[in-house]
Amino acid sequence: MGKINHPTPLNQYNAIGIMSGSSLDGVDFCLASFKEGSSWSFEILQSTTIPIPDEIKHELKKSDMLTGYELSGLDIKYGEWIGQQLKAFSPQNLRIDAVGFHGHTVFHEPENKLSLQIGNGSVISSVSGLPVVDDFRTKDILLGGQGAPLVPKGETLLFPGYMAWINLGGIANITVENSENVLAWDIAPCNQVFNFFAQKLNVPYDNDGALAKDGSLDEKWIDGLKDLPYFKTKPPKSMSNQWITEHILKYQPTDPKNALHSYAELLATEIAQSVGLYLRGNERVLVTGGGAHNTYLLDRIKNFLKDKNIEIVKPSVAIIDFKEALIFGFLGLLRKLGIPNTLGMATGASKDTVSGTLHLP
Repeated sequence: MGKINHPTPLNQYNAIGIMSGSSLDGVDFCLASFKEGSSWSFEILQSTTIPIPDEIKHELKKSDMLTGYELSGLDIKYGEWIGQQLKAFSPQNLRIDAVGFHGHTVFHEPENKLSLQIGNGSVISSVSGLPVVDDFRTKDILLGGQGAPLVPKGETLLFPGYMAWINLGGIANITVENSENVLAWDIAPCNQVFNFFAQKLNVPYDNDGALAKDGSLDEKWIDGLKDLPYFKTKPPKSMSNQWITEHILKYQPTDPKNALHSYAELLATEIAQSVGLYLRGNERVLVTGGGAHNTYLLDRIKNFLKDKNIEIVKPSVAIIDFKEALIFGFLGLLRKLGIPNTLGMATGASKDTVSGTLHLP
């Protein structure tokens, strides 16, 4: 990348966030400056999405089926690749205070005190020569939390002025703030499901939700999904990739267009219900993530919320596409500064924590 030359004041920091999402459609890198004052502010300096090499992507997709030896090897291999991309992405002549790396989730079973993300942070740090923070979930889980969602701290500090924040990534998750506390949870699978059915129609994703709009409702399939215990469980709660495969994708309509249409209806309903339970109306909700580009899905969400007069706000494309990576850079910075970066009230943990493992080069 090009050079970025400017002095860094004492209350200003530079951090890079790296987000490897569950949909495996690429790894997001986001470099931002963060300024600490009466409140935190930020500026995105550069960002990019780098496709994962097919060989590594194939191994990541089946990572939960690998032997311990094979998984350890993939952890190193993926870390080396991330480290190389990070070294190329990081500008010369700019101090990088921290790198926050999410990693690829292999297992997520907080009820068993287990959540594993691979992409070895120590390897990434050694290859890139930068301080890297990974493993953000473990400490929260050991204190009784879900270890997810992790972004509420960043959302509330970096994006004030909203009562709820929705991320439509591989999984749709939400953060809701009221006068008493902050709640956050995984609502339902999102792009993992949409991309799965779009690829059955030989396209990588459903552009603008056009295929979903053209489909028909499969009431029997949707009624079966609505009966899943997860959707009846109150937050905090989170889901794993294995749960999505077992419960959402195992039984499906024969027509992928109908599946896209039906799932968009289910997801819009679940999102509207989540918002409606905690917001009184006449409030603003920030929507980001790849699913924010799905205009049909957003139209359906707005339709279900029209009686509450809740404003669904789409920010700039940079924020839509890189908010998660931006926040992981911020969480890594907070970890290095010794500031709590995980909210116990959001995850269900007994207290807020300074989470993550810091690897120094």
